[in-house]
Amino acid sequence: MAAETQETAGEEVSEELAGQIARDVMVLFQKQMDPEAAAVDASSYLWQNAGTPGKVSYFVDATELWLDSGATGNKFAALSWNGLVTQSVNNQDYDTFLRMMIVAILDGYYSLQKPDIDYKEKRYSSYTSIISNTFIRMIELNPASEAGASEIFSILVHSEMALEASSQAEEEETGSSTIPTDMKKLYDEMIDYLADRATFKADPMTGEEENPNDHIEILCEKLRGTRRNVMQEVINERALEKRKKLEMELENQLASAEEIVMVSPQFTDGIAFFVQEKRFNFKYLAVEKIRMTLQLLGSITGAVYFLLGFMGVWGVHWIDGIVVCLVMLVFVRIAASRSQFQFFYPVDISKELEECATAFINVMRSMSQEQLEQFLVRQIKLERNQKYLAMVPEFMKYLYAIMPDRKSMVITVDELSELVENSEIEVAKQLRGQ
Repeated sequence: MAAETQETAGEEVSEELAGQIARDVMVLFQKQMDPEAAAVDASSYLWQNAGTPGKVSYFVDATELWLDSGATGNKFAALSWNGLVTQSVNNQDYDTFLRMMIVAILDGYYSLQKPDIDYKEKRYSSYTSIISNTFIRMIELNPASEAGASEIFSILVHSEMALEASSQAEEEETGSSTIPTDMKKLYDEMIDYLADRATFKADPMTGEEENPNDHIEILCEKLRGTRRNVMQEVINERALEKRKKLEMELENQLASAEEIVMVSPQFTDGIAFFVQEKRFNFKYLAVEKIRMTLQLLGSITGAVYFLLGFMGVWGVHWIDGIVVCLVMLVFVRIAASRSQFQFFYPVDISKELEECATAFINVMRSMSQEQLEQFLVRQIKLERNQKYLAMVPEFMKYLYAIMPDRKSMVITVDELSELVENSEIEVAKQLRGQ
């Protein structure tokens, strides 16, 4: 049925359609003695004759005609709106109609299609007046219609918040927005209008103290609660969507189980190379210290003999001084050079360490705190790593120190620090167990 009645928004319609809708719906309610049956007939008529984006605004205009007709006709605005919301529970078409109506109202509100009205020295949109007065009349005819008014208002709040969100996104992307940013929200303006309608000042001259607008005040409070609940619901939904999006993005970034398994040997080899590299540095410095000492002693010996020969002290001839000086110079430059000591230096494994560390870092960058913690616990318990067990925490610090672009890590620095501390505890437990 929906496919049959839906037409394009640009379809041609008669300018008298609003008046025709107003008259036909009045006739339906007047002919049918059963109010519920009349509501069914009226809803069906409205869906068939105004149930498209291009025609639904004429129903809003028809509502305005009913409200402007006074007490004899404004009840039909309430009856038709209440009939639609009641029938929408079991008929998706009528729910769709209500949502199209709200979209048309919001479009008219933000594009200023209808002139503003003055009420109590304040200016309000005609759309605010149309919706609010229809709600008031619904309550006056039947207090139970409060639920229907609240349902329509919740659709309005949902739709307007969605429109605002899309407009903000459009503004961020293109620099322009769908709706004016300085305009008051329609649902807020409705609350203000109803609050003004509910205001009552007792006249001491007449002795009238009972507020005839109590029902409007009750309606206003009801809609305030609806606005609050819907806004909280939307905020929660958006927070949940954002959380799911972030979780999905994080999941896509996280290292897979296969990647973690494949990189495990590089971690083990990396620790071994890391320990060797530390030993390399120690041995290298020790050999270099000896070489430099020999060079220094040779240089000093040559210089001393040269001076002794030059001054003729202790029977040292100047020729002997020069010879000894030249011999010491050859010793320093050749015999005590790095090339002659290469057999004493340890094997440099910095390249191998870099390869293992880089391979693990590429996966470590995408590991969550939980993944990395579980990985380290497994590595600490593996037999092949027991030889270098105490170096695990220090190796992790080393990996972080050499990691480029640390901001791209999934885990934070604080989480990594906590993880290193936990690994030290696990290492201590493992060592005590041994």
